[in-house]
Amino acid sequence: MENEIKLNLFEKIQAIGDEIRNLEKGLTVGSGNYSYKAVGDLDVTLAVKDAEKKYKVVSIPIKQDLINSEVIKSIDKSSGKESLKFIDTVKMTLRIVDLEDVNQYIDIESFGKGIDSGDKGFGKASTYARKYALLNAYKIATGEDPDKNKSETIEQATVDEKKDAVTNYLLQNQKIKEQVLQHFNIGSTDDFTTDQVSMLHEKFTKEGRL
Repeated sequence: MENEIKLNLFEKIQAIGDEIRNLEKGLTVGSGNYSYKAVGDLDVTLAVKDAEKKYKVVSIPIKQDLINSEVIKSIDKSSGKESLKFIDTVKMTLRIVDLEDVNQYIDIESFGKGIDSGDKGFGKASTYARKYALLNAYKIATGEDPDKNKSETIEQATVDEKKDAVTNYLLQNQKIKEQVLQHFNIGSTDDFTTDQVSMLHEKFTKEGRL
C-alpha cells in the first residue's frame, strides 16, 4: 500500500514487544523442593518467530563463546557410584536484522549456563542464552499476565466504590438500612457480600437514589 507507514528497526522491535508482551511460565524445571517454573524455549521461539515474520525482521546468533567449562564429581552415598556433571557457560551475540533494510541491525549479548551428564551442556547453554537474548531484546515479561492483575485491581476498586456508595446512602436513611439488613439477615453493612452490594447498587441507581 502506498500510504503504508514504514517502521524502522527500533520501531519494529518495540512493536514485537508490544504484541507478545507476556509469556506464562508453563515449564517445570527440576523436581521436588528444587523445582521451579520457567518459560519454555519452544514458547519463546514460536511467539517471536510469528511476530518477527509479521514485522519483517529476523534474529540470528552470530557468535558464541564458551567462557567457562567445569566438571563436578559426585558420589551416591547409597551405591558409592560416581557421577559427573558437565557445566558450560556460553556468551552469545544475537543479531536482529531488518529484512527491509539489511544494513540496519542491532546486536544483543546474553549468557546461558547448561548442565548435563553427557556432552549436551554446551547445547543447553546456547539454548538458554538465545532464549534470554530474545526475552531481553523484546522486553517480554514472564509470569502472570500483568493485565490480568490490573483488571483484577480495577474490578476490586469498582466493587469497593459500589459498597461505599450503598453504605453511605443507607447511613443517611436509617429506616431503609434496617429493612435491608433484615432482608439479608445480617447485622451490619460490613457483612454485605459482593453480590448483595452489586444488587443494591443497581437497584438504588435505577431508582435514582445514587
